[in-house]
Amino acid sequence: MRTILIILAMIFINTSLQAQTFKEWFRQKKTQKKYLIEQIAQLKIYLELIEKGYKIAKEGLTMIGDLKRGEFKLHKNYFDSLKVVNPKIAGLPKVKWIGTFYGEVKSVCSSCISKLGQSGYLTNDELAYLRSVFDRVTADSDQIQAAVKEITSDGNLAMTDNERLKRIDGLYDQILFNYTFSKAFCNESAVLAAARMKEKEDVVTGRQLNGAN
Repeated sequence: MRTILIILAMIFINTSLQAQTFKEWFRQKKTQKKYLIEQIAQLKIYLELIEKGYKIAKEGLTMIGDLKRGEFKLHKNYFDSLKVVNPKIAGLPKVKWIGTFYGEVKSVCSSCISKLGQSGYLTNDELAYLRSVFDRVTADSDQIQAAVKEITSDGNLAMTDNERLKRIDGLYDQILFNYTFSKAFCNESAVLAAARMKEKEDVVTGRQLNGAN
């Protein structure tokens, strides 16, 4: 009988331990499940916040991009409009005078070299120097003429009317100087050639007079 009681007591203790262990296990599982549910809920809220933040950032960047594109378009339209030349500027008297003086410079330089070269009263070195000077004047005048065409033609330079007017004024002064200089330099060279011709004639006249005496 005692033995039976001992056995029953051990079975009861073992059953109680198993029941206690099961309860603890169930309690732990329930706690873990509750923790996981809370973590999932927090993660969901976090993801929603991230999604909202991304949406706001995307919309902000899109708006910034639209503004920049709009601003760029405005700037582009403005600069494109500056490339259209006012017809009044293209028809300015100074623009026509620049073309006239340009032709005069080319004519003076070429005719002066030709005449003085044929005169025979300038040395080869003097003629070479004369050509080099006129070549520089001609090259500079070519650039002036090209600049005027560029300024007075559409689609080349983005400039306001005032900027074009100032540039034309400067080019007019340059071509006028080139024309004045080329004529003065040619005249001085011609005076030198004429002086030598006079000296030669005086020598010939003197010899003739001496011979006559």
